[in-house]
Amino acid sequence: MTFTHLQSIAENYNISNNIDSRFQVLSQQFERISRELRAFKETTDHSLNSLKSWTKSLQKKTKRLESSLANMTRALRENNHLNLRQIQKQRTGLSDLSHKIQKLQSHIGSLESFKNQVQHGMRDLQASLKRHQTQIMKLESQMQGLFKIIPTSKEGGLDPLNSIKKQQGVVLRHVQPKPKSEEYRMRDRLRSGPTEQPQTYKIRDRQQQNIFFFTLCQNVKCLIILSLILKVCNVGSMLLFPSFRTGIHELSIYTWLKVGAKYLGTILSYATENNDNMLVLYGRNSGILGRFWYYLDRHLISTGSKFQKGYEIPPGGSMVLGQEQDSIGGDFDEAEAFVGKLAGFALWTRSLSPVEVSGLASGKEVPRGAVLSLDDVVMFGSVQHITCECLEHCM
Repeated sequence: MTFTHLQSIAENYNISNNIDSRFQVLSQQFERISRELRAFKETTDHSLNSLKSWTKSLQKKTKRLESSLANMTRALRENNHLNLRQIQKQRTGLSDLSHKIQKLQSHIGSLESFKNQVQHGMRDLQASLKRHQTQIMKLESQMQGLFKIIPTSKEGGLDPLNSIKKQQGVVLRHVQPKPKSEEYRMRDRLRSGPTEQPQTYKIRDRQQQNIFFFTLCQNVKCLIILSLILKVCNVGSMLLFPSFRTGIHELSIYTWLKVGAKYLGTILSYATENNDNMLVLYGRNSGILGRFWYYLDRHLISTGSKFQKGYEIPPGGSMVLGQEQDSIGGDFDEAEAFVGKLAGFALWTRSLSPVEVSGLASGKEVPRGAVLSLDDVVMFGSVQHITCECLEHCM
């Protein structure tokens, strides 16, 4: 029994030795696995740290890309709005251009018709000039015959110059116009004041020019050419009168108005070669020098001083009722025309007294010395003249 017991003890000892060796092996394996795990952990931590840094940089790049994308979207939207506005402007510009082209075409058509009318008027003028030339030649032959008949000395008691003038006046009665029309009455009325006649055409010599001034200038040029110009406008009235010898420093205008439109328009316009707005009356005033009195329904509404002080209306211009002139006697604009009713117009080259203004407002006698009135008006275009005795029937 002892031997078996010893064998069992030996076997147990061997088993314990084997266990120890195995434990050592396991311990070594555990240490090796631990070292590998530590290395793996270090590698994993390093990878995670690099991944975190890369993720942060990626987020920053993403934010930058998002901001740039938002800016690009905003810029694209603004560019689209600008393009739309430009397209709308171009469309409006094209429509305006088409309207302007249509207006230009209509203006060209009116200019062509005006050209035809002017050519017709020039042909009439040339024909009248030819007739006057034949009359001048007849007069020259008659004058030569008169010079042969009249004695060359004053011994017979006759003055050759006076005899020539008397015989010449008899001869010229055949070519003088009839002083009965409205234009001649207006010119006779203005000729009594300080006025001068317009410049005449040059015909042969000075003496013959004075002989035919009345026929050539008034009948042919003034009445034919000016009427052709005003037909283009179709609104307003033209006043034909000679120029004043000196400038006007005082002016009074009297009229009754009834306006249905929202604006008054141009009542009176006086244009010269240097200034087409030398005198314009259109319902309001913006002067800052001189003195003025503004009456409305017999009552003095406003007055002031330093109103265009020293301002002078020069002679040699063109006066028009109902239209504003952009050149002398022409270039009218329908938008600036007077639209309404006008009665009792009169113009003085002096300032009226308050008593005279009150008399005009109450329907009493018109003060004397009026340079222009409605009796002197020559109408053109669509202006209508209505005869009425009382103001209530007119307005």
